[in-house]
Amino acid sequence: MLGVELFDSRESVEDLNLPVVAKEPGIIKYRTNNGNDLSLTFENDKVVYMENDWLHQPEGSKPLFSDFTFGKTSIGDIRKKFGSNGFLYSNRSFSSTDTHLVTFNCFEFDTDKNEVLVTITGVPIAEKDQVNKNNISEKLKLLAIIIADKKYLDKIWGEEKVFDENYKKINPN
Repeated sequence: MLGVELFDSRESVEDLNLPVVAKEPGIIKYRTNNGNDLSLTFENDKVVYMENDWLHQPEGSKPLFSDFTFGKTSIGDIRKKFGSNGFLYSNRSFSSTDTHLVTFNCFEFDTDKNEVLVTITGVPIAEKDQVNKNNISEKLKLLAIIIADKKYLDKIWGEEKVFDENYKKINPN
């Protein structure tokens, strides 16, 4: 994302030419040129987690990774592209924010880097009563994208996962 890759040094990314909107010992959050957020999490001064959050503005509809579109690409579109529903961390299947009900679908990249793509899709809480088993795959729209080290995710979200029966690793390109 923006030329940053997992395991890059903290020193190498601190010079991103973007406004810093938050900074903590293990995290830097930047505002991207299209108005979204890019959060980088570090462990041992190496990037282990990158999250690109859509701030719900039309000019920010393009994520920093993938050909998906924030607010338009559905979980159904993602399933179709990757050929499965991926896997879910057992304690991260569904949750809620102040405004949305969200789900976290994970896909391992078919590389030796131990990288996981997480697509966070959701539906506005105000529209939850319009969602049913027949339309949920089209109602859940892309809100954020994470690329993270699998070991780091296992540490923060737990190791228990539920895999789609058609699960397969995906091509990162």
